[in-house]
Amino acid sequence: WGCCPYPKAVCCDDGEHCCPQGYTCDVSAGTCDRGNTQSELTELSVGIVSCDDGSYCPTGTTCCKLSSGDWGCCPYPRSCVL
Repeated sequence: WGCCPYPKAVCCDDGEHCCPQGYTCDVSAGTCDRGNTQSELTELSVGIVSCDDGSYCPTGTTCCKLSSGDWGCCPYPRSCVL
């Protein structure tokens, strides 16, 4: 698995790339398409920050325990308020 930097991203069928919401992946062309607009596919980043519950967060983020008791990824390094 990997993490995509876009909210509500579209994951491509190759399992290695993603596109912004509303775009379609064209893996063979290496593009994200929406009408006449194209951009490059974004490579998924592999999460390597290990959380206490066994889940992972992307590099450069922090695992933080949520008020629900679940774990989430904060977009800033070393940023949890305890």
